[in-house]
Amino acid sequence: MVTGEIKNRIDNMWDNLAAGGLTNPLEVIEQVTYLMFIHDLDENDTKHAKDSMMIDADYESIFPLEFKIGNNTIEGQKLRWSVFKDIEPEMKYKIVSDYVCPI
Repeated sequence: MVTGEIKNRIDNMWDNLAAGGLTNPLEVIEQVTYLMFIHDLDENDTKHAKDSMMIDADYESIFPLEFKIGNNTIEGQKLRWSVFKDIEPEMKYKIVSDYVCPI
């Protein structure tokens, strides 16, 4: 059974998602999985960049300088978790809807 601080953090996250309109557990799992995925992408890219610098090798980030879908262009760095997590909610929604999962 999950207790203590971890339980409080999970409950808080669930409350935030429910307040935003996500009450279906499958949708919550989908959203949390996506956030964990982009966090890990950023972390691994940073690690590989640091490793390449240590051995003085070239490294091409998976986050391009510019990312383009259709007529929309965005800085690739805005797609990194370390940047994305601090963006205002309206801008996060726009980035996800226009670049990550365009309709």
